[in-house]
Amino acid sequence: MQLLYLIILDCLHKINGERTHFSIYHLLHGKKSAQTIQDAHFFRLEKWFQTYPFFTRDAYNKVIQQLLQNEDLATDDGQHFLVTDKGMLFLRQKEFNNEHLFPFLNGLKNQDITILFWKRLNLLTQVISNLMNHTRAYYPVQRDPELHRWVKQYIVNSGRKREQLGEMLFAELYKLFSANPPEKPELLVLRLTGAKQIGKTIEQAASYVHLDTVEYWYRYLHLLHFMIEAIGRNSSQFPFLYSLIKDARQMLPLTKSALHTFQLLKEGKTINEIARIRQLKMSTIEDHITEIALNDETLSIRPYVDEATEEKIKQTVKEIGSKRLKSIKEKVGEVTYFQIRLVLARQVKQHRFT
Repeated sequence: MQLLYLIILDCLHKINGERTHFSIYHLLHGKKSAQTIQDAHFFRLEKWFQTYPFFTRDAYNKVIQQLLQNEDLATDDGQHFLVTDKGMLFLRQKEFNNEHLFPFLNGLKNQDITILFWKRLNLLTQVISNLMNHTRAYYPVQRDPELHRWVKQYIVNSGRKREQLGEMLFAELYKLFSANPPEKPELLVLRLTGAKQIGKTIEQAASYVHLDTVEYWYRYLHLLHFMIEAIGRNSSQFPFLYSLIKDARQMLPLTKSALHTFQLLKEGKTINEIARIRQLKMSTIEDHITEIALNDETLSIRPYVDEATEEKIKQTVKEIGSKRLKSIKEKVGEVTYFQIRLVLARQVKQHRFT
């Protein structure tokens, strides 16, 4: 639980009162709204996105209340929080560093694919293990019918015997876990189910390795993200494992709706045309374009923001030292929130925020 306190405290320190504290709850829970995704980019919190999806609002409120009670946080309105000197000392004493803690973790980029990868790996391991042991009657560890179809089709299409599948899976996992992983492989292996082993729950695995549940969860997740990155970079070395993520990978980590808008943009459609074609509000399409700009630095923002306006916004951000949209708009004058978000997005991609 200490780790969770530290993560939330560090996130609140990063947003520095410029968003309500519930923005951190939405970030950790993985709310796929334009605002939450943009905040993850603007405040350099991409790694934490969707990394604690089972967080309840009540549990989050209890953490906030504890931090307030400990005087690690201060607030004037109950919505916007600042980390106190005591809170900063707490972070420093724990040698907590957002940039170096869990270096392979990137929820915004990898979490969706990580969830799919784990489900496929878990079920495939169970199926192959039971095939090798000639066991026909067992309860599948994953219930999703679509997942069952995928595993069945994968095994059929592989054209390999059950022993070959088992050998390939073991060989690739062994090679991957021999490549200096950032966490102990047993964190993941403990949760795998086979013919003669039932995978442990998160709570059981945490107890087994003598970690509290939160720390176990983040270390386990960190290991999975390391695996995703290593497999993606070296697909030829891990053909078996790469096949588990190949269809789910895309060059830009966009939401499906933003990806659809991006395709129409590349066809030369305007915001008005896309809104009409997709029967969506213009503001929704603008949110998509901002999301695209946050992920693709080659996207030109010039159709929406002229150079002079861009410079005014950039200068204002520098002067007021804030990314709060309302404050920027009041200072600049005749600009839209969409234009401000685009300029902020471009600065994020060019690493120009201090």
